[in-house]
Amino acid sequence: MRPREIFEYYSREDIQHALLSVAKNREVVGVFRNGNFDKRPNTIEYANDILAMVKRGAIEFHASLERWDNVMAIGKVGYERLRVGWDLVFDLDCESTEHGKIAVKAIVWALHEHGIKNIHVKFTGGTGFHIALPWESFPKQIDFKPTVEQYPELARKVVEYLKDFARERMEDMMLKKWSIEDIARDGKLAMGEFVTEDGIDPYAVVGIDTVLISPRHLFRMPYSLNRKTFLVSTPINPAGIDDLVPEQAKPSNIKAKMGYLDKYEEGEAELLFAETLDWFASRRNINEKKRVERERVVFKKAVSKNLFPPCIKNILNGLSDGRKRSLFILLNFLKSVKWDWEDIERSIWEWNQKNKPPLRDSYIRGQLRWHRAKKALPPPNCFSEGWYTEFGVCKPDDLCKTIKNPVSYPFRMMRKGKFKND
Repeated sequence: MRPREIFEYYSREDIQHALLSVAKNREVVGVFRNGNFDKRPNTIEYANDILAMVKRGAIEFHASLERWDNVMAIGKVGYERLRVGWDLVFDLDCESTEHGKIAVKAIVWALHEHGIKNIHVKFTGGTGFHIALPWESFPKQIDFKPTVEQYPELARKVVEYLKDFARERMEDMMLKKWSIEDIARDGKLAMGEFVTEDGIDPYAVVGIDTVLISPRHLFRMPYSLNRKTFLVSTPINPAGIDDLVPEQAKPSNIKAKMGYLDKYEEGEAELLFAETLDWFASRRNINEKKRVERERVVFKKAVSKNLFPPCIKNILNGLSDGRKRSLFILLNFLKSVKWDWEDIERSIWEWNQKNKPPLRDSYIRGQLRWHRAKKALPPPNCFSEGWYTEFGVCKPDDLCKTIKNPVSYPFRMMRKGKFKND
């Protein structure tokens, strides 16, 4: 957008009203085209304040998560003494807007499960989203301490708790909608970055970083332009998120009718905060009770092929489906059973020639290069959704029924004493 178009957008009454509504008691800072921030502290109280910032080159407007008694006194006195409240904002960072939509639905579900109805969702104008709860919905005292004094530590704890609460649902939703390869492609990720022993880490696909919740942290305001895309940071109804198309956020399509952080019920988030503190207090004990002791599989030398489980043998025969996932499985399995890297590379190239069609040489080289530098990790567990059974290599024998991971198979075989690692 040209400077005149930016000025015309921020000259609109509905946009000015929306910005000023959120700006009350907040630090508000303009952001220039190069990403630099205007002077701090600063705020906006009148429409002319907005236009003055735009004339100086501001394209975006960012506001503080914290609310202040006297914004302009920040820096002159200790800012903690000036804080009168703070909002909770989940910053969902992702490469794919579609991945972000799933994360929004999972977090909104988690909040509903805690009795919270007034949830504010905003498309950032890029690829991500903000989910926010207003200060008015918080209990004003927690553990006999004023809630206002417990920022940012308490906010970070709530986000960590909600991430844990929503993790399984988010993972299931992603795997039901996309294959591992689709997630990797759309999220611009190597499979090793988000695939785990048990499935996937959804927060490696959509980041929710609690480090960003810090004193005087700012977030892009609703109805601010995004300086990279020149789309509008737009409040949306969570129920209609599947229908969101980024192009709807073009300035010409926007009418600032929906508010942000303006609807709440007093104390609505009380259960969420109570559950958060209980979770943190008991997390060590709970994790210890739930922890399943896994066999510590340590091989002294390379395991021979005759001890490989049926799924690995079937993969090594070549495939027409699931080849990329199988490459990930093979690399992790062979490293875990102590194969030398030269033998691994040779076996992978031989295996690829059996595939119909073979994977591209450039893809094989890239995966070999990435995995060579990484620590050996077991392949996905036997019953992880989206893996062995999906592309038909899981043909279990009696021993398979007693293990959770393919790496355990040769260990069990040798422990029986009937099979040697020749």
